[in-house]
Amino acid sequence: MKIPLPAGMPLWLLPLLIGLLSLNLGGYLLFDHDEGAFSEATRGMFERGDFITTWLNDRVRFDKPILIYWLQGVSIALFGTEVWAFRLPSVLAGIGWSLSVFTFARHYISRDTGVAAAMICASALGINMIAHVATADALLNLILTATLLLMYHHSQLSLSPDTAVPSRRVLYAIYTLMALGVLTKGPVAVAIPLIVSVIFYLWSGQREALLKALFFIPGWLLFLLIAAPWYMAEYLAQGQAFIDGFFFKHNVNRFNNAMEGHDGGLLFYPLVLPFVLAPFGPLLLRMLPSINTVSREPLNRFLWIWFLFVLALFSLASTKLPHYILYGCTPLVLLMARYRFQLRRRWLAAVLPLLFFALMVAFPLLIPTIKAGLTNPIEIETAERAAQYVNQDFAMIAVVFGLLSLLAILWKRLAIWHGLFLTGVLQALFVWYVFAPAFSEAQQRPIHDAAQFVRQLGVDVVTQSIDTPSFNVYLDRVTPRRALEPGEIGFGRVDRIPDLDRYQLLFQSGPIVIIRRPDHNTPSSHTETSPTTDENND
Repeated sequence: MKIPLPAGMPLWLLPLLIGLLSLNLGGYLLFDHDEGAFSEATRGMFERGDFITTWLNDRVRFDKPILIYWLQGVSIALFGTEVWAFRLPSVLAGIGWSLSVFTFARHYISRDTGVAAAMICASALGINMIAHVATADALLNLILTATLLLMYHHSQLSLSPDTAVPSRRVLYAIYTLMALGVLTKGPVAVAIPLIVSVIFYLWSGQREALLKALFFIPGWLLFLLIAAPWYMAEYLAQGQAFIDGFFFKHNVNRFNNAMEGHDGGLLFYPLVLPFVLAPFGPLLLRMLPSINTVSREPLNRFLWIWFLFVLALFSLASTKLPHYILYGCTPLVLLMARYRFQLRRRWLAAVLPLLFFALMVAFPLLIPTIKAGLTNPIEIETAERAAQYVNQDFAMIAVVFGLLSLLAILWKRLAIWHGLFLTGVLQALFVWYVFAPAFSEAQQRPIHDAAQFVRQLGVDVVTQSIDTPSFNVYLDRVTPRRALEPGEIGFGRVDRIPDLDRYQLLFQSGPIVIIRRPDHNTPSSHTETSPTTDENND
């Protein structure tokens, strides 16, 4: 079957995008808490038979709306509860994100710029990483990107009197996308496109077109038809707890208060941006002068409004996470692609990749220092296990990849941006085949092995004072959070189980344990069942 491609797209580009955005997708375990929470909430829908409300054990999960869970649900229904199946919707969103950038740039700049933009999009560190994890962020970025690019397209169609019907079709698509965005992450999917478009249309003297778009009643009806049913069903199921948990805690409070310690100053995002778009940070410097063209160049005006609004919005917000700036990275990708040949100093292009791989080379030496500053037993154990994987071999691989990146950038037969793209490919290969598996083994292997041990026992298990949702995914079962009754099996960590000597220790890997509370007539003993240790697992 012939796969339809966007007009003007070279045949090799789609396989390249698919390959980059799905590297080693099942080659590392789910990371708690985000991946574990999303995956377990999705898996739990099938066990509970509830496809409206998401849960983590006995707690309702109000963090995100329902769309990403439904998409992950379709994936695991087709492919089973495999690690890569939970991540598949993010991969597809990343591919769609890159294709949207190509299609827009091909139409409004040039075909070659569209190809360059898609290549940059798929290989930039932050974008590539968010497309590899089982969360809602890649999907939201795809929806925001498509919505805003269509808004610009609508503004240009509105300049011609002969495009009334195409303009209405574009508006239907915009309102549909905003509704899907609201089902993905909430009000932000409307707030960002709405404010960016208002600023752009008014600045561009398109007040009438703006009013027609804002008061397009069929579009709002379509929006409500798509988005409202789930919100109504969830409110009917959970009542005021849904309003308090989703709208106030996970939307308003994230802006007003630094949740879970994720804070930072006003310079947080400007400082992390070059690393989010690594290795293309030097191109950010070369596209900066384009801000001087916003008064005469509508496309540049739109792209800069988009980026600067996102930057200002999340710089002012109290909760700061690096991936929030991805909402404003698409315009930067387009600007970097447009001005990619302005970068002429190869040494400047080599700085960021060298810093990245130098950090990876130094990582084995940094682990003892990192460990010395930790107090959490799981983090200490993770650091100790990390030393087994982030070792001399890890450092040597980083040296090889760093040298190859340097050669790609300094090779004069290649355009500098081509060298940066090859560096992005090397960077992605290192992250997904070397770094992520090593980090995954250090952090998540004890949890995975504990779940496999319980599966072999074939008994129910109760969670004890620990929050690692991936355990439920590997076990393929909800594990109630409560105190153990006599004879029951528990999953927990040693520092959070008072009077551990009262229990039979069935399994241990670092601080992760599987225990049994003895029957009333059975004395407790650590020796009744041989525990599994880290050495046995490794």
